[in-house]
Amino acid sequence: MNGLESGIKIIDESLGGLKDGKLYCIGCTGNANRTNLIAKIAMGLATRDNSVLLFSLEKNRKTMFNQLFSVLSQFDESEKSRNGIEKQSNLMDKMGEYPIWIEDTPNLSYSSLQNTIQRICYLNKHAVGVVMVDNIMQMATDFQISAAELCIKANLYLLKMVAKENKIPVLAFTEISRNEELNRPFEVSEYIDGMLIFKSTEDDSPYLSRKGVKIITIGDGMSAEPTLFDAPQVVVKLGNEI
Repeated sequence: MNGLESGIKIIDESLGGLKDGKLYCIGCTGNANRTNLIAKIAMGLATRDNSVLLFSLEKNRKTMFNQLFSVLSQFDESEKSRNGIEKQSNLMDKMGEYPIWIEDTPNLSYSSLQNTIQRICYLNKHAVGVVMVDNIMQMATDFQISAAELCIKANLYLLKMVAKENKIPVLAFTEISRNEELNRPFEVSEYIDGMLIFKSTEDDSPYLSRKGVKIITIGDGMSAEPTLFDAPQVVVKLGNEI
């Protein structure tokens, strides 16, 4: 695997790792707990010494931090169980060790995104290793565009430019819409280098017809709380192996 690993086996194997200059999209249906998945990917990257800049356009910084903290807590519990560690670790201190920046500024656009990267990289040009954006459907655009599907098309192009200009991978997350017009930009965009869709067995949202897209079904009984996915195909936890 040539790219960065998230530690989530099904994602890493499907995308072949996250490569510099590439734009990846992950779509989730309404019941697929997208926020929890984002937190797992961010923590998985960060625990592998990859710095993550996360733009959260739906959840505020506190909510997103709590999701990340919950993922770390689960990992800590599994490590203690596996290694027989009895002493309670100071999770809050441990959380501060991982290079994750959370930005929840509304009306994110290409210009504001690039300005944030430059600000963080002012002292260290390698400070940002991966950019994650959720939800691209709520991302503003620097162009004068009113139609929602055209905004999505424009922002896919601009996020690809962010990846190429900064020589880093960019992960864009979206909710799969029941409005086919909003899904169409993801089906036809030439700027997406890899795409996955997570859906629950209970969800009948429409599939995307994009060539090469992989549908990952999450099993029955998945909790809405930030717990590990129940389906054996998506055993999502941190560590060297999944």
